[in-house]
Formats: sequence, C-alpha cells, structure tokens
Amino acid sequence: MPTLSRYFIRSALIFLGIGFTFGGLILSAKGGYVDPRVWNWLPMHIVLLIDGWLIQLTLGVAYWILPRIQLSERGRGVWAWTGFAAMQIGLAMTLITALTMWLPDVQVLFAPAVILQAIGVLLFAVHAWPRIRPAMVRAASAA
Repeated sequence: MPTLSRYFIRSALIFLGIGFTFGGLILSAKGGYVDPRVWNWLPMHIVLLIDGWLIQLTLGVAYWILPRIQLSERGRGVWAWTGFAAMQIGLAMTLITALTMWLPDVQVLFAPAVILQAIGVLLFAVHAWPRIRPAMVRAASAA
C-alpha cells in the first residue's frame, strides 16, 4: 500500500502540470492569442503552484523523512490523512474558480478554498509535531 508521502508527491506533480498550463494560457493572453479575461486566473495560478505544488511536495517529503515515533509507526495517521483530504478539497475548490470567466458567482469559493488548504497544513502539523526532534542532543557535562 502506498504511503501518504507518495500521494502528496504525486498530487504535487499533478498540480505542477495544471499550474504551468494555466500560467501558459495567461502568458498566451499577453501575446493576444487567448481571451484576455484569463488574467483573472492569476490568483488561482499562484495558489495552485504554491499550495498545490510547493507545499504538498514539502509535506510529502516531511512525512517520509521525519523520524518515526517507533520502529514502524509514523504517528497520528488520521490527522495526516485528514490534512491531505482537506488540502485536496481546497485545491479542487480553487480549480472550480477557473470557471469565473463564464460563471462569475463561483469566485466566492476562492477564500474558503484557501482557508481549507491552510486547515489541511495545520492538521498535518498536528500529525508531525511528535515526530520533530532535535538533530543533536547535547552531551551531559562530565564535571
């Protein structure tokens, strides 16, 4: 069974492709090849690349690389999976805001989507907190 880190990293790569596609369309509008209204997608493009790619990639690597609590236990798995689900729902809501060119009312989903992504990161932090340890422990003084 794939671990959560694989899901985070695969999802991050998917959102990298989606974010680059939207960025390419925005740049094409600058050249006059696409409807100039796609510039309304700029905030969505930024959120998809920062939250969808960078943050998810970071969380996936953190899930993999942080020290385990015991030999095979990664800690509060329910918190991590709930954070992943909240992040994906928030990113899906962000993608829905791409329809603002045709349906202006869906723009109201943008703020709740970003808040849901922040909640996802906080839930992951709750999961990861017991796994964070100092890299080096100070030696006891030999006095």
